[in-house]
Amino acid sequence: MGGTALFRAMSKGGNPSQDKPGSAPIIEDSTADGGAGEIVIGLNGSKDTYVLKGEEYLEAGAHAAEPADGLLNAKIKTSGKVDTSKPGTYKVTYRVSDSSGHTAKAVRTVHVVESMETMQGGVPILMYHYVYDPANPPADLNGNFIASTAFEQQLSYLKENDFYFPSYPEVKAFIEGKHSLPAKSVVLTFDDGEMGFLNVGVPLLEKYQVPATSFVIASDADAAQKVIDHRSPYVAFESHSFGMHKPGGNVGHGGIISAMSRDEITADLKHAQEIVGGTQAFAYPFGDVTDDGRAAVRDAGILCAFTTQNSWAHVGDDVTALPRVRISGEYSLDSFIALVNG
Repeated sequence: MGGTALFRAMSKGGNPSQDKPGSAPIIEDSTADGGAGEIVIGLNGSKDTYVLKGEEYLEAGAHAAEPADGLLNAKIKTSGKVDTSKPGTYKVTYRVSDSSGHTAKAVRTVHVVESMETMQGGVPILMYHYVYDPANPPADLNGNFIASTAFEQQLSYLKENDFYFPSYPEVKAFIEGKHSLPAKSVVLTFDDGEMGFLNVGVPLLEKYQVPATSFVIASDADAAQKVIDHRSPYVAFESHSFGMHKPGGNVGHGGIISAMSRDEITADLKHAQEIVGGTQAFAYPFGDVTDDGRAAVRDAGILCAFTTQNSWAHVGDDVTALPRVRISGEYSLDSFIALVNG
């Protein structure tokens, strides 16, 4: 791959190199259509996607929002073709317009490669919660909080070492043994949609151009407004349920999910999707999982659902109940490096 005009340079470890902070953003105004206005559009997964020759290109889609029109995900139009039968570079374009005639687009570059180093056996899905400014620490500071300085060190490490950020279609297919992921793949997730993460963490994701998922509690009074006010090309908002982030059950941590039927859980998940816009992933409240919960995840069309079990996600695991690697603010950078490298 390295040394040709078709592909990005390879890192010393053999992984596709990723853009460093300060490179061009993935949003492009379509000036012929009057500019993007206040539309923000972003890609699900990496803007440079790598596919082994002969494997399927898995379309991950994009997300978009605008203050007046709200969520625009359903209006995004995708164009471009990818031929995985031979090595080459392809462009997939995502375009969306608002009611005022503004148009924005994002472009994914798909690299079909003859060979690459790949993940073997598993992938780390990182579970964060809250990010805070160390100059203004929260009164209830605990291991679920990470200082912005420590978080920035982690993001810098991931970018400087050319980590790859797969989409949920890629993760699902990898776990099912149907798809290869580039070596040094990692997924970042943040539970609860807490304001510290949105105000302090998101700007750092944007600075380092690292895509992440925010699992929002959709029953919060400000949930719908959060996903609009904090729209970002690097944050996909997904569901942490609508009404299940509360006690009332007798499984695991006592979340109410164990007292709910399959149909009730499915209805909750679909209601949450309408509010937050994302339909690809879900984080179980308190990490509590039931058979009806797994079935409801499938019924709602969710690709990957996550627990709080502390582990890499491995090939052969159940994609409706995948473990994650807990990231605590008490961990050193060396500990973080060990966790993401297995």
